[in-house]
Amino acid sequence: MKARLTQLDDMKFQVQAEERPPIVLDARGKGETPEGPSPFQTVLLAAMGCTASDIVWILRKQREPLARLEIEAEAERAPTEPKVLTKVHLHYKVYGDGVKEAAVKRAIDLSTDKYCSVGIMLRRAGVAWINTFEVLPTK
Repeated sequence: MKARLTQLDDMKFQVQAEERPPIVLDARGKGETPEGPSPFQTVLLAAMGCTASDIVWILRKQREPLARLEIEAEAERAPTEPKVLTKVHLHYKVYGDGVKEAAVKRAIDLSTDKYCSVGIMLRRAGVAWINTFEVLPTK
């Protein structure tokens, strides 16, 4: 894998992974209007994107009638430097008429334990991990 970072302005950077569009990371402090997530926030966003791809793929493979997936995340950081992640709670909202709770639980478990390399890497580093979910009708 290859990637490139270019400083745009002060604490604002453009990053781009090979063959992907660029994104802006903004590490400016409080009181300033950021133009993108901070580098640290992208860790949580990456974990969410990683598990979301797994969940959609697994539920489709199981032929579950998934209409939409949403994930809400809450994360805690250590109070002192280095302010690493200490805890992540992901709450999955799975929309689809007739989606089985057992299928969703299995998909989350497979993502958590086998497929989502970002989440597995964070847990191996000591981050506490909590998953909850609900199955909701299609809106």
